[in-house]
Amino acid sequence: MQSICFNKYHLLIVTFMLSVCLCDAQTKPSPPTTPQIPNTSKYISQVNSKIDKYQHRITNKTEKTLTKLAKWENKIKNLLEKASPETAQRLFGEGKTTFTTLLLQYKKGEQLVNTQRVKYDEYRDKLTTSLKYLEEQRDSIDKKLIQPISKTNKKLDELEEETQKQEAVEAFIKERKKQLIDEALKHIGNSKYLTKISKESYYYVETIKNYKEIFSDKKKAEETALTLLNKIPAFKRFVEDNSMLAQLFGSPNATPNLQNLQGLQTRASVNNIIQNAIAAGGPNAQEQIKQNIQQAQAELSKLKDKVLKAGGNSSNDEIADFKVNPERSKTFKQRLEFNTNVQFGRNNSLLPATTDLGLSVGYKFSESKIMGIGLSYKVGLGTIQKIKFSHQGISLRSFADFKLKKQFFITGGYEMNHNAAFSNIQELKEFNAWQSSGLIGISKKINLKTKYSKGTKLQLLYDMLARQHTPVSQQWIFRVGYQF
Repeated sequence: MQSICFNKYHLLIVTFMLSVCLCDAQTKPSPPTTPQIPNTSKYISQVNSKIDKYQHRITNKTEKTLTKLAKWENKIKNLLEKASPETAQRLFGEGKTTFTTLLLQYKKGEQLVNTQRVKYDEYRDKLTTSLKYLEEQRDSIDKKLIQPISKTNKKLDELEEETQKQEAVEAFIKERKKQLIDEALKHIGNSKYLTKISKESYYYVETIKNYKEIFSDKKKAEETALTLLNKIPAFKRFVEDNSMLAQLFGSPNATPNLQNLQGLQTRASVNNIIQNAIAAGGPNAQEQIKQNIQQAQAELSKLKDKVLKAGGNSSNDEIADFKVNPERSKTFKQRLEFNTNVQFGRNNSLLPATTDLGLSVGYKFSESKIMGIGLSYKVGLGTIQKIKFSHQGISLRSFADFKLKKQFFITGGYEMNHNAAFSNIQELKEFNAWQSSGLIGISKKINLKTKYSKGTKLQLLYDMLARQHTPVSQQWIFRVGYQF
C-alpha cells in the first residue's frame, strides 16, 4: 500500500516538473534571425543606368555652357580693351578667374573655386544610404550582387564629387555674370554678348534643375525594392544612424552632440533680443515694428509675384529679364509631343465612306511653335445600306502649329496620300499613285483629359489642292486628336 502511494507521489512531482519545463521552453525567445533582403538586381541595374545618364548629362551641359560663355566673354574683353582698358584689366587681368580658365579646370578635373559642401538632396541621400546598407549585408544577399553594389556605391561617390563641381560652376556663373554686367554695361552698353551670357546662365540653371528632377523620379523597380527594405526594422535603424541628415544633426537614437549646436541662437535668446529692442524703443515701438513688418511682407509679396511670372519657384531662381522659353531647359524626349487623330471622309460614287486613323509626333521648339511628322491608315466603312471594312490606303503627313491666342493655333501641313490598297512595299514606290494635299486651318486645344490622354485637339482644315485630285476630294477636313 505504501509503495503505491510513493509511486503516485513521484508521478505528481515528475508531471509538475515537465509542465514547468514546457512552459519555460515556450516563453524563451527564439534566437534572432537574419533579415531577409529582397532580390535587388533590377534595382541595382536601374540605379546604375540612372547615375550614368545623369552624370553624363550634367557634365556635357556644363562643358557646353562654359564653352559658349567663354566665347562671348572674350568678345566682351575685346570691346572693353578698346572702350576702357582699365576695366578690361580689372576683369581679365592676371590671376582673375574667367569662364575660359574655369572651363580648362573643369575639363582637367581640377578643384574649382568656391567649392563647398554639396546641397542636401533627399532622393540622393536615401539612395546612398540604402546602397550602403545593402553593401553591409553581404551575408544576406546574393553573392552575385556584392560586386555590382560596390561599383554602384563608387559611382555614387563620383556623382557626389561631380555634383559638387557643378554647383561650384553654377555659383561662379552667377557671380561672374553679375561682374560683367555691372562693370561692362556702362562702357559698351547693352551688348548682345551680355544678353547672350544672361540667357545662357539662366537656361543652364533651369536645365540642371530639370535633370535633377528626372534623376529623382523613382522607377517601378526602385519603389518595389525600397518598399521591401522599409519593412526591415534594421534598415530603418541604419537610415536613422547613417543618412546625411543624421550626419548633420545627429541620429535620433543617439545622445545629441551639443558641439554641433554651438553658436546657434535659441528661440528664447531671440525672443529676449526682440523684447529688449521693443522696450528701448519707447511706448510706440511695438506699433512701429508691426508697420515695418507689414511693409516688408508687402515687398516680399511683390518680389514673389515677379519670380512666379518669370517662371521661378524657389529662392535660388534668377529673375529673367527676357521672355523665357521653358522648352529650352528640357531634354529632347521631353520636347516630343505624341498625338493620335481621327478623320471621317464622306462617300461618293467611286469611293466608300472612309476613316483616317493617324499617329504623329511633334517637336516643341517653344510653347507657341510645334512641328512634326505623322502616318495615317485609311480604312473603308462601306455605306449605311452595307457596312464593310476595307483597306483604302495610307498617308504620310507633316505639320506645323503656330500659337495664335490662348489655346488657338494656326495649323499648316503637307501630306501625301496613297488612296489605293497595296499588298507590298514595292507598290508604294510608284509616285503617280500618290496624291498631295496642302492644308491650312485652325486648331483648338481643349483640356479634356482621360485615363489614356493628356488633352484633346480639334482641327478644321482646308485642302488647297483638293480640286486638282481625280475625282475631286473633300475640301474641308475635320479632325479630332488626342495627346498622350
